[in-house]
Amino acid sequence: MFLKLQLLTLNIGTSILLILFLCLGSQNLGKKHSLNFLLNKTVPLPIGFLLGTSFTVGVITGGITSVSMVNNKVNEKK
Repeated sequence: MFLKLQLLTLNIGTSILLILFLCLGSQNLGKKHSLNFLLNKTVPLPIGFLLGTSFTVGVITGGITSVSMVNNKVNEKK
């Protein structure tokens, strides 16, 4: 259980750092685009920010999936 908590904390901490650097890096970009959803449109955002957030969400979901599949062999032997 402690191993899963460590891995989950590492995954979320890394994702938060990715988002922080992404926000800092996309401050002065000129071209901005908005996403069209079915009902609404998003505010104009730089395309790098949109791609970076989708990458970060993928890192979070992949990390959570891999952490949930980890077997803790130390506790099973006792």
